[in-house]
Amino acid sequence: MSATTPSSLTLPKNSEVLKNAFRMSNIERFLHLQRHAKLLVGTYGQYTTYSKTTVFARAHNPRKEYQEPTITELALSLAAAQDSLNSAQPDGPARDDLLLFQCLWEITIIVLEDILARGSLEQESFGWGIFGLSAGYIDPPANDLTIHNLFTNHKDRLHAALSSLPSLDPGRRRSEYVVSEKTQIGALVRARREIHTCGHILLHTFRQAQWRRVRWWHAIATAERWIGAFGLMPEEVPEEMPEEVHKKLYERKKTAPELSTFSFP
Repeated sequence: MSATTPSSLTLPKNSEVLKNAFRMSNIERFLHLQRHAKLLVGTYGQYTTYSKTTVFARAHNPRKEYQEPTITELALSLAAAQDSLNSAQPDGPARDDLLLFQCLWEITIIVLEDILARGSLEQESFGWGIFGLSAGYIDPPANDLTIHNLFTNHKDRLHAALSSLPSLDPGRRRSEYVVSEKTQIGALVRARREIHTCGHILLHTFRQAQWRRVRWWHAIATAERWIGAFGLMPEEVPEEMPEEVHKKLYERKKTAPELSTFSFP
């Protein structure tokens, strides 16, 4: 049976969260739904599916109190939602949560496409974003080895080109491209050309499948990173986080180390 809400925490209803979301701009909606998705995982624990089914479910052992979710918990919860999306789901809280995760996924793709359409995303941020998306790529069911090898080749070439940029040297700012005896202009030109070519080939692959073959967490993490890279983070995003969660997070931050976050080099 699905977990119930811990008595110490009252979350806003998913219907209210979605109602508020559709009054916002695309980026505000993305951040709003992302925040609530984290609240759901932090409240109920890692989502899963019932054994040998694609029926979406909350954690079988509910948490007694809110805990800030780890990246692994978020990624696996979103993977369970993604794998359950096209299956019939019984009525209940888990189905409502799945709808919210789906709405988060849909706005994620809108945000990614909006940012890509601007055409001025700095090349290194573009490259690392595409590489992050490719890390979450799911091979087609046919498992054509030739197609798989071609995709892997472009992914590896993209990573090699990104890793060769001098902005990755320790102690240098990412935006600094210093040409020295060790870094020839020709090598930089080739690396940037490789990033452009391989990045757009991989992007075309994602779009061919309408983004369905990219794991949700990788897409969400990349969208969040690109929002920051473009300076599009709103100064204020409407908050619906319960006061109890604010208090718990504040107490945890005083004693707990920072959680690792998704980031590019």
